[in-house]
Amino acid sequence: MPTSREYRHRAEECLKLAKEAKEIYARMALLELAGEFRAMAQQLDLRTRRAARRTNAKQRFSSAAVHVRP
Repeated sequence: MPTSREYRHRAEECLKLAKEAKEIYARMALLELAGEFRAMAQQLDLRTRRAARRTNAKQRFSSAAVHVRP
């Protein structure tokens, strides 16, 4: 599975190609594709942050439970 960094890189490549495209439809398609890659990067970042928060919360909970026991 690609990383968010890879998705952003692909978006930048699409933007560069769009600047060079002579056909308006090709330019529009590349710009749309760049937007899709950026959206996928953002979604992946969001999922990664949520997973990290859950992991941190579980670790805090389990370590707190260990300290509570006599």
